[in-house]
Amino acid sequence: MAKNFFTVDENFNKIIEETLNDEYENLEIQKIINIPTGWTNIVYEVHTNKGDFFFRFPRDQFWERTIVKDYQFSKYINGKTNFKTVQLMLKENKNRHFSVHKKIEGIPLAEKMDRLNSEEIKKVCMQIAQFMYEIHNLEFKPEEIFSVNNIGLNLQDFINELLYLHVSDEDVKFWEKENFKSKSENYCLVHGDLNSSNILLDENNNISAIIDFGFGGFGNKYYDISRIIGRCPQNYKEEIVNSYEYFEKYNLNKEEVDKNIRIWNNIDNGYINYMNGR
Repeated sequence: MAKNFFTVDENFNKIIEETLNDEYENLEIQKIINIPTGWTNIVYEVHTNKGDFFFRFPRDQFWERTIVKDYQFSKYINGKTNFKTVQLMLKENKNRHFSVHKKIEGIPLAEKMDRLNSEEIKKVCMQIAQFMYEIHNLEFKPEEIFSVNNIGLNLQDFINELLYLHVSDEDVKFWEKENFKSKSENYCLVHGDLNSSNILLDENNNISAIIDFGFGGFGNKYYDISRIIGRCPQNYKEEIVNSYEYFEKYNLNKEEVDKNIRIWNNIDNGYINYMNGR
């Protein structure tokens, strides 16, 4: 039975060359670099005379299906907020999906957030809150976003499958006691993994783009709010909460914020333990 994911011993240079030559005339590849930090996907950065590209090849069946979800959600969200988002190309090799996108200039917030001054933090937090508010208030029809329902579209369902496939039984026990459990009437569109590595800043420390919508789907606004707060230093928390309340015009439930931060931390710790034990 043919596998629908990629392994590290494959000829990625050939796949990359064939893909780009199909898309661009007179393209010349200058350098192909493997990015070793990819846990969910095998990642390559490719420098060419037509620009720089990122290729993501999923490491197992779960992440192969997530690649499709990422493509569909990214395509739908593009142009619907005031912020630049990644434009993916969905490709196939031997019936296995992988994604390609042109590199978006910017430095991840994760690499700069400890060096920002108070005014820069306030500005960035206001922009993060604006993006969240805009995506959470978009009107949508599920069938307009996802033509292939191949993986959990509600974030709760997606995380269910992620944890039971990729986290040990011991480390997943927290999920049975405390998980998202949002009511469907509260659902909105969510990024799903709005962490500081998925927010790019320009040279003036404005948000240049939001990337990586593989967790994107339907959920509760607190999923995104708590996700980004939990992955930033403590001094970002109040600014993000105040900024979101500025756009929404009423106060957030602070207990709900803290509960979801705790849930996300448990998810991260369980997944890290799993990956370190492989």
